[in-house]
Amino acid sequence: MTPLVYKIADAVISCVVIAPLVVFYWRGTWGLLDRYLIPGNESASAWVSVLIGIVINLSFNFCQGALAKMFEKRNLLIRIVGSRLYTGVFAFGIVNHWRGVWLVWNLYSGTEAWGVAGSLIVGLPLMVFFRTVFNILAAPLVVAMDLDSEYFAVSTRFHFKPDNLEFYLYDTCFTTVVIGSLIVFVWRGVWNMLDLYFINENTMQKSIHGHYGTALVGYSILILILCLQYPANFLSNKLLKVHKIAKIVFEDIYLCFAIFGNVAVWHGIWGLCDSYILPENPIASKWFTHTIGIGVLMLMLSGNSVLVRGCVVDGEKHKNENLVMFSTGYFSGLMKLCSDRHNKSVTLHGETVRNCKETDTVSDTPDEQEEDTRTAFL
Repeated sequence: MTPLVYKIADAVISCVVIAPLVVFYWRGTWGLLDRYLIPGNESASAWVSVLIGIVINLSFNFCQGALAKMFEKRNLLIRIVGSRLYTGVFAFGIVNHWRGVWLVWNLYSGTEAWGVAGSLIVGLPLMVFFRTVFNILAAPLVVAMDLDSEYFAVSTRFHFKPDNLEFYLYDTCFTTVVIGSLIVFVWRGVWNMLDLYFINENTMQKSIHGHYGTALVGYSILILILCLQYPANFLSNKLLKVHKIAKIVFEDIYLCFAIFGNVAVWHGIWGLCDSYILPENPIASKWFTHTIGIGVLMLMLSGNSVLVRGCVVDGEKHKNENLVMFSTGYFSGLMKLCSDRHNKSVTLHGETVRNCKETDTVSDTPDEQEEDTRTAFL
């Protein structure tokens, strides 16, 4: 297949399969936390969620190097089980963090127009200031493959390494607590605006139509964004020659449209799940989407797509491409995984053959060694 065909196939599977599965997982986990985490006290539930989320996030951020080394030389079964357990726990922590921050905003600012707009007004300008707007995106525009080489890697805003321990600790805490929470601010603002102006909860039928509408609007924007990414990439390269600030401004504006489409798609899918998947039994519905979402994604080797982790800096390149080129590379990721496995197998096989030849050359039989000794004396 040609690169263009791969790009189209990647975009289709990201939008039609991976994004709904990611939303399934988030909806299920969020709903189960609502049901089981201190259900009688919304304030306590929110703050405990924040605490759980931050502790798990920071723990996995600080331990990423140790985890990579621990599983590096383990057998395949242990690597698979351990890495998928890591994804499950990390995802649980991230959903807790988001839910906690979201509910805290609801508790102290309300869900009316100004209370909703407040989180967006605070969050988006600060994300622009910190040059972290790209990190607001999620599936289908960002797809993460379960690749061995980068499975446990979590980047930070200022890219400090553990060698510089003090700054590394500050950097990791800032990325996890501040940037991670600001992302939630933006999502909450856009999401609740959609609730206020697209969804009419007066009747179930109108609500369903609203969810179809947000999903349709969201997918329309994302399709347009994906189609325009090559011209946008060309323009971004041209603006870089003018000034890097011009490139950053252009990419941030472009990303803002992508963010709105991204949130609208999630909002629509989430609402349709509420309307159609076991609506008479909400708890069973949450368990179903939670299990199907994470289970199928792991089978597809894309379980890490449920995670919101790490930090990409606006204006820089991500995976050797400008930020207007979105990471929807599912099939290309599979090809890379297969290629890495094949190269590793060939390397190991070559090393084995070489070692065997050296052994054959050095290790003669006792009779051959005795014959060599006689010949030497003669």
